[in-house]
Parts: sequence; C-alpha cells; structure tokens
Amino acid sequence: MNKAEQSFDLVIAGGGAVGLSLALAIVKQSQLKVAVIEANQSPEAATPRSEYSSGDDSSYLDLRSVALSAQSNQMLTALGLTGLSEFACPISHIHVSDQGHLGSSTLAAQDYQLDALGQVIELPVLVNLLQNEIHRYAKQVTFFYGQTIEQLHKSSGQIDVILGDEQRLSASLLAIAEGGNSPTREKSGIEIQLKDYQQSAIVANVALYEDHNNTAFERFTQYGPLALLPLTTPLQQADSYRSSLVWTLSQKQCEDVLALSDEEFIARLQDEFGYRLGKIKAVGRRSAFPLIQSKALQHIHHRTALLGNACQTLHPIAGQGLNLGLRDVDELVHIILAEETLDIGQYRTLQRYQQNRKNDQGRLISATDLLVHTFSNLYPPLVLGRNLALGILDCHPRIKQILAHHAMGFHGTSGKLHAKL
Repeated sequence: MNKAEQSFDLVIAGGGAVGLSLALAIVKQSQLKVAVIEANQSPEAATPRSEYSSGDDSSYLDLRSVALSAQSNQMLTALGLTGLSEFACPISHIHVSDQGHLGSSTLAAQDYQLDALGQVIELPVLVNLLQNEIHRYAKQVTFFYGQTIEQLHKSSGQIDVILGDEQRLSASLLAIAEGGNSPTREKSGIEIQLKDYQQSAIVANVALYEDHNNTAFERFTQYGPLALLPLTTPLQQADSYRSSLVWTLSQKQCEDVLALSDEEFIARLQDEFGYRLGKIKAVGRRSAFPLIQSKALQHIHHRTALLGNACQTLHPIAGQGLNLGLRDVDELVHIILAEETLDIGQYRTLQRYQQNRKNDQGRLISATDLLVHTFSNLYPPLVLGRNLALGILDCHPRIKQILAHHAMGFHGTSGKLHAKL
C-alpha cells in the first residue's frame, strides 16, 4: 500500500557524526526542511556522560574514539556543541617516533599560540551532543530511525526515496553520509575504487597508571603505526587515566593478537609501544576492522552528493578521516547557502561542491597512502630516510609549522562555517 509522499528540501542518508553535522549546519542557518534516515533504532535520550557512568567498572573503556582537528573543533563549537570542552580531551602535544630507531619529533600547541592541536572524544558522545543540539530545531528536522533506503527515483526536479516501510520522501537533494559500505551510494550508481592494504586495525581503550598529560603518541612499528590518543578521565574512575588505541597489524597478526587474553594483550602492547606512558593498567573491549582505502569515482550524481566515508575511506595512519568528512560538510553547506535559489540540488551547485573538494580530498588521500608505504616498510633506504626526516623536522620550525597547520586543518578553504557563525 502506497503511503502519502512527504516533501523535504534535503534528505540525508546516515545519522552518524557527518550526517548530523550536515543537518545541524543547514537548519541552524536556514529554514530548509531536512529528513535524516538512520538504519539504527532511535537512541535513548541521555546525557553524553551516561555512556560510561554506569556502575560497571569496565564500561568506561568500551567506547570508540575519534580525533578532531583544531579546525573541526572550531566548526562544531560554532554549531553549538559547547559541551565539547567538557567531554573531549585536548591534545597539547603529539609525539611521533620510529620503533627501534632514533628518529622522533614532537609538536606542541604552545608553539602555535593554541590551547590544543586537536581534541579526542568518544564517538557515541559526539553523536549524542549533535543529537541534543539538533533537537532544538525539531520543527525543521524529521528523523526516520530504523529505516533504510530501498529505492531511488530520479526526475528533473527532484529525487524520491522509498524507505523499507514504503514511506516515500521527496527532496531537491539527497546527501549520502552512511559510511564506507554505503548501500545508498551503490543504489545511486556511483562506483568506487578500492585499495586493500592487507592490514587490520585493532581499536580499544586502555587504562593507565600514569597521567598522559594530554599527549598523543604515534609510533611506527615494522608492522604499521600504533597510536595512543589521550582521553578524559571519567568521574568515577578518577585514579585511572585513559588513552584510545589504534594498532595496525597484518591481518594474520591481528587475528592472533585479538585471541590473546587481556593480560597477554597488554604485555604484547607494552612490548611494541614501550613505557612512555608508564605501565598499562587495563584494556577495554577490543575490535578490529580491515584497512581498505576506498575512493568514489565521482562525488556527485543526479541530485545526489557524497560526504565523509561514503566519499572516501582513509587508512587511520594520519587520523584525518572524520576531519575530512567535516570539511565536506563545511563546503557543501557553504555552497548551498550561497546559492540564491530554492533548488539546492541543481547540477551547478553539485558541480561546485565536487570541484571545490577535489584538491583537498585528493591531497589527503595521496599523503595518507604515502605515509602507509613509507612507515610500514623495513627497506633500509626508506628506514634511513624517514628517520632523517623526523630528525630534520625538529630542527626546522618552518617545516614543522606547515605540518602542524595541516594536522590542525588550517589550510585550503576550510573553516567557512566557523567564519560565518
């Protein structure tokens, strides 16, 4: 049985951090009507802190974390997420080293007159903050939780989406932000290019006996990068500091390490990372995912735009995946609001979006790929070259400043939303 069609200006496929940021940025600065379609069920109303404030002693170690660049932090704060300062841990220093070699370098926020080079926050907490803020604009935003897009119908003036329960939504523009394995992207006919690194990443949170002092560590091992990012300390665990782990290994090694007991896992991690953070106290729930670079061959289609991991999925070596997605949001919103027309899905608008994002996306994809091959390699000339580069970096402030500004997101045309709001 066909249901009545519901009309919107923008339909967003995906209610994660990128999709919600897009919805919030649009409704905060316009009167456009937005629909958000999310496959997961509606989350329980809760404060962000409740994600790890139950009586369970281990729950505070079981949340996936993301790194926000300084530019991303400014953008989200401008969108009304003032709670970031309470729930995110600032990064005051970034220490980079090469296991078994002398090469190392440190970036410090104070060298650039900044309080932080970036922030680290649990992803569910960030999503909750976005949900809480967007609920202030309930008259403009309609959520369709527990729904997927089953069909797409395109015409010259609009795009129609048919949901699993046969609801029909029409819009001027469909924005796809479902992540790397986006089913709606496939339905749109947009092809992707894949590159399998033959690696997997283990992610987990670890508890520490010693204070991390807001320092992020990236250590390049013979198998791939190992990162430990600082996290806030939950109120009920005041005597335990936390860091977020991203550990790259070959796929076979990953299986073996995941099979270890917690005690064996900690011992193995300690051997690989060392004792710059003292002894590791405990480890939370571990998960792993294969590292495959994906790149959409086009970022737009008829009345359709890709954002975030639906557009490109990066190796976590540089920790820039979400930041790149937020810059996609930044650009698309800027172009939509700059158009003096109600037809936000017209080809001219989408072509500008694709063209303006092309350089930033291509540059970061290439740089990330280069880092993977340079630092996951035991070829002696490469080992020598990368250690010389790390040593030279600390001796040349101007080169280090360029690197730091790219890491913080302050380059190109990013930051439009922050400047406007």
